[in-house]
Amino acid sequence: MSQSHLAIRALIEQNSIRRTHGEGGIMAAWQFDLYFTLRGSTAPDTSIPDCEPVLPAPVTYALQEDFVHYLGCPWFMLPDWLVFGPENGNRIDFNFFDAGDAIVQVRLDTRDEAPQFVVLIADLAKLHGCVLFNADSGEFVPADRDRLNEAIVLREAQLLGLR
Repeated sequence: MSQSHLAIRALIEQNSIRRTHGEGGIMAAWQFDLYFTLRGSTAPDTSIPDCEPVLPAPVTYALQEDFVHYLGCPWFMLPDWLVFGPENGNRIDFNFFDAGDAIVQVRLDTRDEAPQFVVLIADLAKLHGCVLFNADSGEFVPADRDRLNEAIVLREAQLLGLR
């Protein structure tokens, strides 16, 4: 990890920076949320509440199988909300709709250097024909670990007003 990345992390921790997310919700500064979306999809209109991209059921089921294999058994936050990983930390959320389609959200804990988690996310996104969508910036992040790490550093720098 670069010295600048470590310095940014230290500033975030020191200042207990918080940011808003979505419709008035508060998210801790260390949380960086991305959404799986099919490669070639149009970017959702982030000015509309609840604009998260939805994956079709076959892709959702295939991702669940892979996450069970790599991350173990999930737990339910709510009846239609399945979580792989701890409540506070690196995790994957599946928010289901009746037809089996789901919003698949990646929550990265930028306080925790977890390169294997970043590699897993990038590899599974690529395997299943997906890219990652950053709702805060309205941009796609390619399914590549280096590009994902760049997005994390850029997000932290923007949070601190360094970019």
